[in-house]
Amino acid sequence: MKKIMLLLFFGTVAANAQIESKLEGITINSPCELEYIRNLGNQNNYSCPFQYGNNKLDNYSVTVANLQTEMSGFTGSSLETYKDTFLETIKSNSESLGEKAEYVKLQNGIEAVSMISNLTYADQNLKNIAIAFLYKQKSFVVNLTTNNFERTNDVENLIKRILLR
Repeated sequence: MKKIMLLLFFGTVAANAQIESKLEGITINSPCELEYIRNLGNQNNYSCPFQYGNNKLDNYSVTVANLQTEMSGFTGSSLETYKDTFLETIKSNSESLGEKAEYVKLQNGIEAVSMISNLTYADQNLKNIAIAFLYKQKSFVVNLTTNNFERTNDVENLIKRILLR
């Protein structure tokens, strides 16, 4: 009986474990380690799928683009204008695609845009929650794609997973 109880305890702890993946200046707290997937041009992509419960799947992913060349020379008001225009463009593009988009704040008051969209892939309905922001001359898009439509506060929960160093 003790073995069964220990197995249940450690199985529950393992299922709820959180891993901090350090990626290019930020840390993402997720139930699986984000691994480097590919580089497309100027973008690095990281991803990890996590399956739990009754065939529920969460896929955490991060796309990072280095904007050092685009942002070089910007200071003060020109840097703020670039950041504002960057976020406005993301929000506008998301809304034009029918996504729900809104401005949010990350820790340290960093402005970001959250986007929620519904996807269909191979007859599977999915929900994608994304948060886009600029940090240390890089753009980040942190995604959670899930088939769990029952969860609430998706944006708030994803924001809490983004740790800025």
